[in-house]
Amino acid sequence: MDISKLDLNILKTLLVLLQEKNTNKAAERLNTSQPAVSRTLAKIREEFDDPLFIRQSRGLKLSPKAEELAISLPKIFSDLQHTLQGDSFSPEQLTGQMKIAMNGFIIETHGYQICEAINKDAPNLNIELHNFSPKTAAELINGEFDFAINYYPLDISKELRQVPIGLLTFIGICRVDHPLAHQHIPLQDIYNYDLVGLIVPEFNLHTMLAQTFSTQEVTKHPNFRSQTVNPLLNYIEHRDSIFIAPKSLLETLNNHKFSYVTIDDEQKRNQIKVGLFYNSKHMNSAKFKWIEKIVDNILPPKMT
Repeated sequence: MDISKLDLNILKTLLVLLQEKNTNKAAERLNTSQPAVSRTLAKIREEFDDPLFIRQSRGLKLSPKAEELAISLPKIFSDLQHTLQGDSFSPEQLTGQMKIAMNGFIIETHGYQICEAINKDAPNLNIELHNFSPKTAAELINGEFDFAINYYPLDISKELRQVPIGLLTFIGICRVDHPLAHQHIPLQDIYNYDLVGLIVPEFNLHTMLAQTFSTQEVTKHPNFRSQTVNPLLNYIEHRDSIFIAPKSLLETLNNHKFSYVTIDDEQKRNQIKVGLFYNSKHMNSAKFKWIEKIVDNILPPKMT
């Protein structure tokens, strides 16, 4: 391909298509019509002499060439944006889409506050919240996601910067008339009760974290686990099980339905740090210093 003859205007459409793999969704993001995106896609295929996208019932499958572009093109756009932005960053000038990944607890307890704070400074920015998944680290590296919030630290690529931004204290959440409501339980005694817990990818996918804290072998498995919060709340509302969750989650719930069990531990293993994760190449970016400040203020206490 002769790059000097390439219409660079089509690259933005190509980038969005690579991310969405659907012409309708790409049209929505680009604020244009689906036929217009399809016409541009035909031109892209001609320019690259490759089908790039193979139509399927649920969208578009990437060709090998498109897979390569899906890795390289977001980095190119990100580097260009960073270069053009320079030192004159102003949140109110931000447009387009910001994609954020958070684990299931943080979406429930702080997701809205974080989005509201970002939109207060950047009212023209469209924000998407996604669940943190095993693919999130790769998506942060290739530029598909802007940043993520999860437990800290994670065993992930050195290409990602990890910044501690807060601390969650875990308790047991139970139905309001549970026999243990408002009581204190030593951490070692928690295994005597029926437990449920949230599955957080890249953190406790295979084993409930509380089980690893016992000084004795724990043979009892949790009654129920889920990657989303609502099924767990429905479960404990009708049973005597205890949901191990951050205290901040309880503050969002109906206090006529749910109560708490305090978990005591001298080693403070019921406290877990929360971190901000983003591509290391942005560590000196004014935009990401702004993001750091927002999430650090929302997820207390301040971390060092």
